[in-house]
Amino acid sequence: MTSLAPVTSPGVPQRKTGRAAGLLAGVLLATLGGTGLAALPAPAVEAAAAVQATAVETPLEVTIDTLAPATIPVQGRVTLTGVITNRSEQTWTGLQAYLLTSPDPIRSRADLARAAATDADTQVGVRRAAEGLYDQVGNLAPGSSLAYRVSVSRADLGISGRTGVYWVGVHVLGAVDGRRDAIADGRARTFMPLLPRPGTAAAARTRTRLALVVPIRAPVRRGGAGRLLGSDGWDRELAPQGRLTRLLRLSSRASQPLTWVVDPAVLDAVQSLARGNPKVGAGLTGITSGTGSAANPSASPSVSPSGSPTSSPTSSPTSGDGASNGTTRGPDQTVGEQAAQAWLAEFRRQAPTHTVATVPYADLDVAAALDSTLDGRLAGVGRSLYDRAAVLSAATARGYGAVDPTPVVDPLSGYLPESALREVGRETTVLLADSVLPDTQGPVVAGSSVTAGARASVVLTDGRAGSGGPAPNPPYSALAVRQRLLSDAALHAMSPQRQEPLVVTLPASWDPGAGWASSRFFGGLAQPWLQMVDLSSVAATTSSTAGSPASAAATELSYPKAERAAQLPSANLAATARLARTGTILSAILQDDDGLDSVGTTLAKVALLGSSGNARADPEVARRETARGTAYVLSLMAKVHIEGPPFVMMSGESGPVQVTLVNDLGRTVRVGLAVSTPGSRLRIAKLAPVTLGAGRRTSIRLEVRSRDIGVHAVTLKVTDAAGEPLGSQTRFSVRTSHVSTVIWVIIGIGAALLFLAIVVRLYRRIRRRATPAAQRGETTAPRPPGRREPV
Repeated sequence: MTSLAPVTSPGVPQRKTGRAAGLLAGVLLATLGGTGLAALPAPAVEAAAAVQATAVETPLEVTIDTLAPATIPVQGRVTLTGVITNRSEQTWTGLQAYLLTSPDPIRSRADLARAAATDADTQVGVRRAAEGLYDQVGNLAPGSSLAYRVSVSRADLGISGRTGVYWVGVHVLGAVDGRRDAIADGRARTFMPLLPRPGTAAAARTRTRLALVVPIRAPVRRGGAGRLLGSDGWDRELAPQGRLTRLLRLSSRASQPLTWVVDPAVLDAVQSLARGNPKVGAGLTGITSGTGSAANPSASPSVSPSGSPTSSPTSSPTSGDGASNGTTRGPDQTVGEQAAQAWLAEFRRQAPTHTVATVPYADLDVAAALDSTLDGRLAGVGRSLYDRAAVLSAATARGYGAVDPTPVVDPLSGYLPESALREVGRETTVLLADSVLPDTQGPVVAGSSVTAGARASVVLTDGRAGSGGPAPNPPYSALAVRQRLLSDAALHAMSPQRQEPLVVTLPASWDPGAGWASSRFFGGLAQPWLQMVDLSSVAATTSSTAGSPASAAATELSYPKAERAAQLPSANLAATARLARTGTILSAILQDDDGLDSVGTTLAKVALLGSSGNARADPEVARRETARGTAYVLSLMAKVHIEGPPFVMMSGESGPVQVTLVNDLGRTVRVGLAVSTPGSRLRIAKLAPVTLGAGRRTSIRLEVRSRDIGVHAVTLKVTDAAGEPLGSQTRFSVRTSHVSTVIWVIIGIGAALLFLAIVVRLYRRIRRRATPAAQRGETTAPRPPGRREPV
């Protein structure tokens, strides 16, 4: 560290450093003789910190991959390891990695939250720059990476020793073209708690509980035919380093109680991929499974909680059911299908070992569905959708291995209106952000203490502890989350509120990052003063006095105007109800179509995607996709249709009419015919439901009767057995008359006259033969020779 001139090189992001500040930093370093800022007295350190200007982006990126132990030990060493990456266009030489610690601890959770929100280049501590305390990393070319390891004994940490939370980090300094300055060219930082010394009275009092809620949720979208959209994005999520795969692998290392909050629509989406992403009812039309691709396969990139861009898997369940394990398609499987099958197998393996809580299917927008402003029929529609989503969610989760899933309402925004809370059942736990009741002590509140008539328990999740670690590192990497949880839990354990557990829900799109394995996430959380518990035990074991509002004002559940404005419009609920109803009708005509894998149930799941909380981003798109789904189902039902003559003439009051019922579906159906003859005295005998095989047609004889003469309009509609129309219909006209009666009378009279004439003639002939010729006045002439008497 000989040259003290600030480095401002081409390709290196410019720093907001004044010339005077650079000179002052150089003078300070020259005065220290190369020992660094650690040797300065506190006022001088603060002065030096003041001259370090804000960096737009440091040329070197530094990660903290491991931190052991997770809390500051009584004795021993603190060791950090990670990677330094050169993201500039310059070669950096003589890199050195220094440990950074804060002399004094953070003593309150409010201060911890403020500290976590500071800018990445805010001076928070002092470098441990004495000989032997830093790592000589070497040289680093552009785009290259090098590992570092910094290990410092407890005695050399330079901390006061007071209990609390200390800053711990790494500063990397180097040179470009032989020029070096005192400004960190790369930095990383996190928190590290110091608890009371074991065996002391303070240590005996320092204990608390933590309920960690890990989400398995994602936006799911399906096209009109029910195929999963964004299959490429889902393939990335399920890849070995994909977000959903990391979540399962991380969870597999949990030896303590852990709660999963699962949207079973995600499980069905993965099932669809494992089956080749078919259409809903592909077997009805003879369509075989696709290749795994779908329309609009690429998902738009979004920013994950870890801060890295990821592809949001926009999809939805197609023919996947969740109850069936039959996901194998044979040797022609794609890599994505194999990954989906492996992921589902791992989920089924782990599900019995964790507490599984399920949100209403498809992450239903509960605030919109149970909105008190919905009037009339729509209010009933919303309630019906909520009830069905809850039932489908539990049944689907059980099909994937969850033993006894716990129903929860966990709004993506963390807010729920009081009117919706009143509609949630007693058996359901409602997870809300603690900001909705800021003055409430404790995480669990009886719903009735918030709003009259509420039955469900409200569990407030700790927004501060769940907000991740400090910049510049990804705030939601596994290590950053672990250290933030430990730090908040430690300060909570040393507070008067330590008897109340902390409930922390991680973001819905949480990605533990590539360093999830090296973080020893659950190993670090295994502390003697910290008891891990599940969500169910928190809701069930809270005392009657805990969680009571501190004041009358606390009973008012906060629901900002922005939240109400963000609710899904009622048109989405109506579109969802239409598709679900249409799917129920289709299912009703199919033979043996019941259970969780039925066409009707699958279509109900697809329909609920149109009213998902994820659809708030673009309600109109979700509504259009739902409407296309309804049109697709109607096209399927139209394959069962009726054919009839355009015109029928009847010569009497009654007679038969022949029509043809056609089933072009690939399944046996049972349907009925509904007859309509408006404004007419024409009557057609009621028909019993007809069972018709796949691809078959049959003739149906209609018995028609009329008491008047004229032309009658007849409409025949194909229905299910209960009389619900399927969509297909035929119209024809029937002409009736009484001419046949006159004809038969005339024929009868004619026949009678003919019969009478024959009788008279026969009578006369017989009488003529029986009377002698002399009596009749006749003479007998001699017969000429050779002639015979006529007979």
